[in-house]
Amino acid sequence: MEPDSLSFLDRLADFDVNSEVVQNLLMMVLILIGIAILVRIGTRVAHRYITETTSLYRTTRTIRHIGLFLALTLLLGLFVEDLGGFVTILTVVGAGLAIALREVLLSVAGWARLTLLTTYKYGDRIEINGIKGDVIDIRVMRTTLMEIGGWVDAEQSTGRIVHFPNAWLFAHAVYNYTRGFSFVWNEMSVTVSYRSDWEGARAILLSLAEESSAIIEKQVAQQIREMSREYLVHYSILTPFVYLRLAPNGVHLTLRHLCEARKRRGTVHALTISLLQAFEAHGGIELAYPVTSVTLPETPQFGPMPGRTQRRDPG
Repeated sequence: MEPDSLSFLDRLADFDVNSEVVQNLLMMVLILIGIAILVRIGTRVAHRYITETTSLYRTTRTIRHIGLFLALTLLLGLFVEDLGGFVTILTVVGAGLAIALREVLLSVAGWARLTLLTTYKYGDRIEINGIKGDVIDIRVMRTTLMEIGGWVDAEQSTGRIVHFPNAWLFAHAVYNYTRGFSFVWNEMSVTVSYRSDWEGARAILLSLAEESSAIIEKQVAQQIREMSREYLVHYSILTPFVYLRLAPNGVHLTLRHLCEARKRRGTVHALTISLLQAFEAHGGIELAYPVTSVTLPETPQFGPMPGRTQRRDPG
């Protein structure tokens, strides 16, 4: 036989199955397999007896977290006898991992930050690094959103699922649409011609917005009071208002009003229908549109422009 083969067989013969290292390795494998089997059984039982989607999701997540905690606890228990050596190994390994797995460690730290500070939670509508969506899952390494916006107007769902690493929490600002205050300021604009009754148009736009805001007024005030316990909020005016400015083709009216963050498009749709109907019933109000004027040159084909005197050459 070859010398390399002989040396391999010699090392295999010297391999002691009863050594402490081998026993610890075998015990670690058995612990991981046992925990995985228990988690799988618990998940199947949950799927069999729980039908409500939210409860099922939270139950399965809890089972996995308990399994992970048990696995870590039992594995650490194998090294309790030699705690000093274990700490030394962790220090050396941790230094290498901190350099090689920087993004991974930042994601884990981001998850810990979410757990302690609750920057956002399940069901919140957020925006981070240009990505918008509703939070549908939070894990140790990543957060999952049901995307909104994109090619869809008024921040409605696109149907796509987006994942981003929790490390983004330390690099990008997080915009939360619904935490503490589930309303946003929305603006709706319309332009009427100069010969229209712009005062009547403003009154109509304001009255329609006030009717809509009256429905949510109590809810808005309650959320403002609750939010003021945690943040220094200075919302003194919550009623709608219509701003005016002069535009090249007419008077530009902009309605600023509060609406629910998830109902912006529906609110604007309902206001637009009511506004068009009110303008038609009122009379004397016409929507402005861009007008383009064309000046024809003075040529033998077209002749002189109307209202303009043709110069003659004296002599």
